Amino acid sequence: MNPAISLFLFHRCLLFFMVHLLIHNVLVQSIETREAIVGHTVILPCSIKSTLEGGDVFWRDEKQATLVDFVKGKEDFSEQSPEYRGRVQTFQTEIANGNFSIKLSNVTLYDSGDYTCHLPPGPVQSVKLSVKEAPKNGDITIRVSSLFLLGFSLLYSLVF
Repeated sequence: MNPAISLFLFHRCLLFFMVHLLIHNVLVQSIETREAIVGHTVILPCSIKSTLEGGDVFWRDEKQATLVDFVKGKEDFSEQSPEYRGRVQTFQTEIANGNFSIKLSNVTLYDSGDYTCHLPPGPVQSVKLSVKEAPKNGDITIRVSSLFLLGFSLLYSLVF
């Protein structure tokens, strides 16, 4: 076989393998996404199937600030970062089912970012939070008007 063709096929196989590896990594490491409006409340999900008796779970933001820790199945706010004080609630009755989700109240634009729920040495679950300002009445009117015009123009083009 021609060495140039061999090299070409090798590069094609390598590229094919790298693309599949990348796709596999993206699918395996999927990140949960949540959206919230400033001042509202959002639930950051964390469900761990295999919790060990007395296993600890830690919630952190992207700066490694503490939201809440679960120590031996009990919520622990002693190391909580000041920016989350009084805004994080847990679902105590759900912990036995492996649900370590939290509720973050009165969200701000600064809360946007990545959060992790971690059960060492096991799984880490990531949540990406996107916080937006509430739309103003003018914004809603403009969007509705634009959608109406778009729909009307599509209907008009179908008829004529």
